[in-house]
Amino acid sequence: MTPSRMSMADVSFVLYDESKRLIMPHIKGSFNDWVLIPMEKEGDGIWTYSQPISEGTYEWGMVEPDDSEWGIWLPEKAGHRVNLVVTVSRGGRVDGSTSIRIPSKPLNKNNRIEPFMGLSVKDRKGVDGLLKLLSKASMLNVLHVIISAREPVRFGKIQRLAGTSATSLSRRLKELESCGLVRRATHKTIPPTVEYQATQVAFEMGPSLIQLYNWAIDNHVKLGFTQA
Repeated sequence: MTPSRMSMADVSFVLYDESKRLIMPHIKGSFNDWVLIPMEKEGDGIWTYSQPISEGTYEWGMVEPDDSEWGIWLPEKAGHRVNLVVTVSRGGRVDGSTSIRIPSKPLNKNNRIEPFMGLSVKDRKGVDGLLKLLSKASMLNVLHVIISAREPVRFGKIQRLAGTSATSLSRRLKELESCGLVRRATHKTIPPTVEYQATQVAFEMGPSLIQLYNWAIDNHVKLGFTQA
């Protein structure tokens, strides 16, 4: 049997610098062994870089060199807590994040509880709705599996690792896809292959989800959550 040929795609990355302060941003990622490559200025505050990338899932980011060893990590300036992720799927389709935006003013990093208490009625309903979604049966387990996988993952593997029924998993995946936390891709194989991958906004949840699971592991016994 002749091995299938790996798909390739020309992936274009864009940096929107609304602050207009960047001088020479560079890009790097797992698609190029994390080697810094200068980006090209296309316009006022717009920088680009394009490269053919083979099928797979890659993490990446952008850096503004300064006098320090590592430079300024620009995804953090754009409000991202984790590396950005892009996937080249079978057939050369590009999914995931290929751009970042640096706001004109520094982001507010206030993590205190007071801003939550001061939300408008509309925003409070939105937050409550999202938390209600995340609190559904097996939802956090399903998200944890998909986020941790990084790359696209199939239904059966999610079900096995999340420890949930097929019916419950189908509901959770539809809900996650509907709200934009998970992306579904169907490949024209025989039989068709369906895969699921976290979107960038879901990846941003990863560090908090890991902290929550670590807290649960450390405290479930002392709180009386033990199997009889």
